Amino acid sequence: MNIREELYSKMEKEYDLFIENLKQLSPEKIIDSAYEKVMKEELVSMFYPEYEKYDISDIKALNKCEKPLEELYQGWMDFDGGIHESLEYSIDDTIETLKREQKEKNKSMER
Repeated sequence: MNIREELYSKMEKEYDLFIENLKQLSPEKIIDSAYEKVMKEELVSMFYPEYEKYDISDIKALNKCEKPLEELYQGWMDFDGGIHESLEYSIDDTIETLKREQKEKNKSMER
């Protein structure tokens, strides 16, 4: 499995668990979560292994996250923009932040 497939699989499993948890909620809470469901579904679809918009360093940064889908979703919520183009910008921004944080963490571990 290549790294793009690995990330996609990880995000897909995270999404499936999110859906399973939704199914345990009341109808009102499910409705309240509809936006999150749709946005997470869209985010996962942007990481089909064949969709090579993001370079390997971006994929690696996301793959190091315990919950990459949640990271991207929270980045999207903080961004508060329009849909597809804005999602791409949000993903880029979140990945850059993650890479910067991971680089700083690695530097501090080397000391």
